[in-house]
Parts: sequence; structure tokens; C-alpha cells
Amino acid sequence: MNEYDIYKYIEFIIFILYLVFIFFCIHIWLLWRDVDKNELKLENFVNESFFKKNCAYVFSFSILFMIHEFIEGTAIPNAMVYFEFFEMLAVLCLVLFAYHWYIVLKVSTHKKSLHHELTYFATTKN
Repeated sequence: MNEYDIYKYIEFIIFILYLVFIFFCIHIWLLWRDVDKNELKLENFVNESFFKKNCAYVFSFSILFMIHEFIEGTAIPNAMVYFEFFEMLAVLCLVLFAYHWYIVLKVSTHKKSLHHELTYFATTKN
């Protein structure tokens, strides 16, 4: 397998990771609207492990994107594969960050089967 094939596979994985990130962001937005702000379980947000994980995700994302940018301008052999690999790892950090927020918010919401936005079109049909 040559450098270009590996590059294309990594690009495809990055695209899939972006779609998963968008999926989690939409669910986080929908869950946040359903959270009762008066009865919010703050112990889920204020604990030390949640803060450490968020800091680790943000720090990793930042470092990996900086490495990506430094390698992109160099004349290293197969640099295209390396900088795409670091971009893939950075996007993976974003996905893990969003997933962690999704899990914490899901615990804080009331259980609903489907969101109103997802079922609205079915109720307006004639």
C-alpha cells in the first residue's frame, strides 16, 4: 500500500469521525434543552475526574493539531500521512470529548423515548 492509499483511508476515517462528532453535538443540544436546570445534578459536572478528562481532551486536541501544523510544512518523507494521522487523532479527541459530555448530560435528563423534533413531522401528516 502506498502513501496516497493510506492518506485516503485516513481521510475517510476523519470524515466518519466528524459525522460522529456532529451526531453527538446534536444529541447534546437536544439533551441540554430537556435538562431541568432547577434539578440539575451538579455532582456529575463538579467532580474531579470529569474536569480532568475534559482538560486532557482539550489539551490533547490542541497539542495534536499543533503537531499536525508543524509537520505539514516540513519536507519529511511521507509527511502527508503523518500530518493526516495527527489530524485524525485530534478529531478523535473531539469525539471523545463530546461523547463524555453526552453521557453526563444523559444521566441528568428525564427519560424520553424520542425528541419532539424527531416526531413532529409524523403528527402533522394528514
